Amino acid sequence: MKCEKTPNFQNESTFITRRDALVMTTWALVSSTAIAQDFPQKSVQLVVPYLPGGLTDNIARIYANSLKDKWSQAVVVDNKPGAGATLGAAAVARANPDGHTFLLGSVGMVTNPFMFKTLPYKPLDLVPLALAATAPNVLYVHPSVPAKNVKELVDYAKKNPGVLTCASAGQGSSPHLAAALFAAKAGIEVLHVPYKGTAQAITDFIGGQVKVYFDTMQSMQYVKEGKIRALAVTAEKRLAQAPDLPTVEESGVASGVFSSSWFGYFIHARTPIAIQKRIEQNLMAISQDKDIQQKMASMGVIPSMLDAAGFDAFLKKETEKWGEVIRNLNIQIG
Repeated sequence: MKCEKTPNFQNESTFITRRDALVMTTWALVSSTAIAQDFPQKSVQLVVPYLPGGLTDNIARIYANSLKDKWSQAVVVDNKPGAGATLGAAAVARANPDGHTFLLGSVGMVTNPFMFKTLPYKPLDLVPLALAATAPNVLYVHPSVPAKNVKELVDYAKKNPGVLTCASAGQGSSPHLAAALFAAKAGIEVLHVPYKGTAQAITDFIGGQVKVYFDTMQSMQYVKEGKIRALAVTAEKRLAQAPDLPTVEESGVASGVFSSSWFGYFIHARTPIAIQKRIEQNLMAISQDKDIQQKMASMGVIPSMLDAAGFDAFLKKETEKWGEVIRNLNIQIG
């Protein structure tokens, strides 16, 4: 192996190349920071892979308004529903990785790779920015169902196999997975009725066309109006917002039924790190605003902001959990 000598005139070009590389690296870091400080330079698209009016859409609009004030740029909520939320994710994966397009996704971000044979995007093209909120599911029934608690519902289903129908916002959605998990743990048969979005599912459920629905706390308003009945929450412990509502676990007839919707931000993996960090920090700051927290709570969700690292760890646990459920129940979409 040759020892490198002190640079002289003959190898000066080598020395200059290394020096230039150092200058270029330093300039790249400075430039990246400058770009982040100037971000955004135009309107920003916040993609929601669901129809307008749903919980994800409402959360996106709350954050979009705050980001607009912080950035002095328009932040447009762009609804791109379809194909189990994969179309919206694909739109962000195909977007210019400059930070001006990012996504508010949900459970489908970890479950779709298990349920679809092919996806219109590569999951590794998107990286987590921050988790905004979680929302444990609640087991609701239509008043026409003669059950006042989970045990009575399970008994009714066993005595009347094939009678219970369960609505969801779509094949593979959080309500669908919650219902499938509950039916498997309880040993009952429930006919899944998928809809194209939450609004349609709730409308038919309230109308009695379907008898069971797993939804977040947002549907408690219909309980107060006497239109539906809440039996239990799919959380490990009772919720502070509804302390009188028992958990499914407490029923003693369906153990291990823990399911929640969650709402988190993703961005193109090739977006400059400095811009990713700026958006992450802005989202984290907005989440600490008490008015924002109150708005989120009024929608039945729990503000649960995690930074990129925390969200990444959360996603790994969700992937392991739902991957096992989907494989065991053989839930497939395409």
